[in-house]
Amino acid sequence: MKLSRIAGELGCPLDPTFGDIDIRCVADPREADEGVVTFVSNPKYQALAEQSGARFVIVKKGKPVSGKTCLEVDDPYAAFAKVAQLFEDTAPLFDGPVHPTAAIDPSAQIHLTAFVGPFSVIGRDCAIGARTVLGAHCVIENGSVVGEDCRIDSGVVVRRNCRIGNRVIIQSGAIIGSEGFGNAREGGQWIRIPSFGKVIIEDGAEIGACTTIDRGTLEDTVIGKGVKLDNLIQVAHNVRIGEHSAVAALTGIAGSTHIGKRVIVGGQAGFAGHNEVGDDSFVNAQSGVGKDVPAGAKVSGSPCRDFMTLRRIEAAQLHLPEALKEIKRLGQELADLQAAAEKGKETAPEL
Repeated sequence: MKLSRIAGELGCPLDPTFGDIDIRCVADPREADEGVVTFVSNPKYQALAEQSGARFVIVKKGKPVSGKTCLEVDDPYAAFAKVAQLFEDTAPLFDGPVHPTAAIDPSAQIHLTAFVGPFSVIGRDCAIGARTVLGAHCVIENGSVVGEDCRIDSGVVVRRNCRIGNRVIIQSGAIIGSEGFGNAREGGQWIRIPSFGKVIIEDGAEIGACTTIDRGTLEDTVIGKGVKLDNLIQVAHNVRIGEHSAVAALTGIAGSTHIGKRVIVGGQAGFAGHNEVGDDSFVNAQSGVGKDVPAGAKVSGSPCRDFMTLRRIEAAQLHLPEALKEIKRLGQELADLQAAAEKGKETAPEL
């Protein structure tokens, strides 16, 4: 790939004499040579980049690396992500465009440029958009629609009537549109509540491996535009996640929880149902969210509290052993004073 294309993608200036130089990949500074481009997103790696064999380095504006030709950008880490995508191999892993072992209902509409891998199943009245790639052993159930330029990895199941937008990535083992965990209790027994809604995944969202998204009970479960879901996440029925939010692995989101836009959720967080999490908020890893979280708030702990308040509580806990000793000492002093006072009363002369 020509260096001029990389500079053009980043929108940064480049000496024209370097434009035709071929770059084969983006690399860590410790493994870089003249045929790659590397980056510095943290000042502590500045010296490492200087010592590397890389000739071209992506850096923050105004912070060049000595001895290197620098591509200066506002955010080197975001620039690295963009350049890495240029080198990503997105070619189908299997023969196609439609593998002969795939089972496709005659009513399904498969775009001529779409790819369907071995042993995949596409049901009645489904639609697969242009340039979308389905891996092996995928299942797209009746009435489901997958948009354009999607990547549906091997082993994904999209259950009936779900809607997948454009440029969506769903990694292996994910289940989209499973039945919600809805049950009513009568006489000590559970009565299953059927799920009539569907799952809608909007444009540009990414769903991690082995993540499960339940369909809604009556309304739909909605994953907003550009949302990033990590691996091994449970999203329950009627949940709504606003655009460009990100949720880390092992998080569980209970039914009818609404998470706002641009929310960041750390790993192993748990959400009780029917709560609202406001836009631009931050939920720390392993937090237990049992109440509404205001927009812009930062919460941590279980039950979750204001992030800085919890930090102060945790800092105070470090002093508990010394505080306990001091309390015991003061208690003993008080007991001694009380004993002395009682003794004084006994020995005082009567007037």
